[in-house]
Amino acid sequence: MKLPISWLKEFVDVDVDVQVICDALVNVGFEVEEIINYGEGISGVVVGKITEINKHPDADKLKICQVDVGKEVVTIVTGASNVNVGDVVPVALDGATLPDKTIKAAPLRGVMSYGMMCSGGELKISDAFVDGASVDGILILNDDLPLGRDIVSALELQETVLDVSITANRPDCHSILGLSREVATALNYGKGNASTRNAYVKFKMPSFEFCQHDVSANIPLVSVTSPDCPVYSSALIGDIKIDKSPKWMQRRLFMCGINPINNVVDITNYVLLEIGQPLHAFDLSMIEGNINVRRANDKEKIVALNDESYEMTGEMTLICDDKKALAIAGVMGGKYSGINDETKNVFLESARFSRGSVRSTSLKIGLRSDSSARFERGVDFYGVEYGRKRALALFEQLGAGRVLVDRPIIMPQSKVVTTTIDEINGLLGIELPKKNMIEILQSLGMDVVSEFRTLVVTIPAYREDIDNYTDLAEEIIRFYGYDNLGETFMPTAAVTVGGMTHKQKRIEETKDLLCAFGAYEIMTYSFTDENVYDKLNLDESDERRKAIKIINPISEDLSIMKTELVSGMISTISTNLTRKNDNFRLFELARVYQAQFPIKELPNENDVLCVGLVGANESFYELKNIFVSLLERFGVEFELTESAEPYLHPGISASLAVGGKVICSFGKIHPLVAKNFGIKKSDFSIGSIDLQAITVKKDTVAKYKPLPKFPPVERDLAFVVAESAAVGKIITAIKAQNSLVGDVELFDVYRGEQIEKGYKSVALKIKLVPKEKTLVDAEISNVMNAVVQMIKTDFDARVRE
Repeated sequence: MKLPISWLKEFVDVDVDVQVICDALVNVGFEVEEIINYGEGISGVVVGKITEINKHPDADKLKICQVDVGKEVVTIVTGASNVNVGDVVPVALDGATLPDKTIKAAPLRGVMSYGMMCSGGELKISDAFVDGASVDGILILNDDLPLGRDIVSALELQETVLDVSITANRPDCHSILGLSREVATALNYGKGNASTRNAYVKFKMPSFEFCQHDVSANIPLVSVTSPDCPVYSSALIGDIKIDKSPKWMQRRLFMCGINPINNVVDITNYVLLEIGQPLHAFDLSMIEGNINVRRANDKEKIVALNDESYEMTGEMTLICDDKKALAIAGVMGGKYSGINDETKNVFLESARFSRGSVRSTSLKIGLRSDSSARFERGVDFYGVEYGRKRALALFEQLGAGRVLVDRPIIMPQSKVVTTTIDEINGLLGIELPKKNMIEILQSLGMDVVSEFRTLVVTIPAYREDIDNYTDLAEEIIRFYGYDNLGETFMPTAAVTVGGMTHKQKRIEETKDLLCAFGAYEIMTYSFTDENVYDKLNLDESDERRKAIKIINPISEDLSIMKTELVSGMISTISTNLTRKNDNFRLFELARVYQAQFPIKELPNENDVLCVGLVGANESFYELKNIFVSLLERFGVEFELTESAEPYLHPGISASLAVGGKVICSFGKIHPLVAKNFGIKKSDFSIGSIDLQAITVKKDTVAKYKPLPKFPPVERDLAFVVAESAAVGKIITAIKAQNSLVGDVELFDVYRGEQIEKGYKSVALKIKLVPKEKTLVDAEISNVMNAVVQMIKTDFDARVRE
């Protein structure tokens, strides 16, 4: 909402710095998004008069002008064709600044030019400020302006406009009047400039005075059959004189983003901004018979003021006469009923249309306007009545027409809220004096009757957001100041010890570990698409396909709750690869949602970690190291097994099991899955781990383990086994063979000409750690022979010579 300070001061009798007004608005809940200063950036530009024009000796299209700027006559070379001797123009002298340039004296084809004559565009102004400012050429000014006067002062370009963000519950503040009322109350009772509190800031209403000159005039009767129009009022204005609006009105409209058109249209737009009530002016001569506010017929068509034809449906509302549609209710008028230069009589509409109906109509036909935007936010009965009255007052004030007939509405009974001082103070938690409460509420336009400690508050029609004492308490504390609220405990409150739970600590430690591995955290939606399970090649019976469906999804791509994080990670990797980012590590720690069907209770929410590694130097083993390090960090014992995940490469993947249950699967992405996600190169690794084993495990105390007293013995063992044999199982079996076996490390896997197809050569380094004495060769041989025999028997292996 644009708020010109000069317009504000018409209703708020105050002279304070703009920043004070901004602070006052912010303190009562309105964000000032921008401060726009018209005339800013213009300096060294003065009023000048052309006294002589000569042709340029070396350029046919250039002219040498002598310009009187008050204290001196300067030479200016110009290519403008619309200047003549005697014209008064804006002159940017040497060193002057304009909003987007600085002027310097310079020769033009051999002739020194000591400045520049300006157009309206170069001054960033329109016809709303000076007639002719929108013309493509030098701006010609009134010849009564004093020469040498600063152009910003001469044209009264100084103006400050605040762009204020209005919350959804305050449609009354989508108006200059509504914001002015808030500013006045804030400066009087809020945290405004302390100097204003000594002198009461008076809030003034605009004029609603007009005379009805012919109440017997023939005005169309109005019937309302559409349920989306709770109230419709009208008036008839005669002797219309179509002309330009006065400059003060044009400027205000322009500064609020509306282009002036003519006095009749400008009055309706002015009231839209000032009172917040959309109006529509019909040419009476184009109305055949009476007015009917009705639902449209299916496929009924109307040509709007923008010359576009729109097809209606049965739930839309139209303003019609006895023969045709005149306007799309709350959106835009029809082409054949609008104001033109021949208009003599105007039928003025002021109505309230359902915000839902206007929004639905506007969306379906693809047409938005200033009026529809205002109706969508909501208008009230106050705006309908006083918006019409204000327009009629302006018609008489500007001499645009004579008010013949006014048809007011019957205002609904005012809402009354009864509360007590104790009730409000009890909610706020402070002891606020009754006097302050009453003054704040009265300043906001509410009628307050005080009976001892009881307040009977009559709510004005423009405050439909107030329903009970809690709303009154909110209004009071907004202006009294939230910083005046003390820090108090509730009666049943108790002091609690802060800090994170064991689970939260484990999750944070997990994130820290991943960051230490060089991974960046990502966050994706908790929703996904059912099609991802097909992309992941999940079996139809996979439990992860049993996802919870969203009743009102944002889109089909976000229609179910996630049961896994892998799909989101792959999609993120795909996006990065598309943008040529091909070397990174990512992780996501989030919850997945698994429910029992039919759903009778809330789903299980399990914390899951998903990791993705992308880059030429990344591999399966790097990813394995991350997950193994994570489990070892928290003392979780695990077993390495084969992976059966369908989205992983069957030959380059593995799983980690805790207590016989697989909690982690990782490996290189399956090429088909990568293709399903639109990834051409499948050279990246991905893995996922259920964190329950980590988050529920209690902290373990690190115990000192002395170094071996006796020297360990290392032996290498190479053997050939079937390709399907899992090395992890072999290592586990070796460790269980004898208590002397300490560490078993894989250091080579060979496949080649010397190894038959379907087999592989595995080389292990086995460390024997004696506990009681130094091992002799015979003892070492016994252990190694037992290991070899076990491998041959259990894994059908043969030792390589």
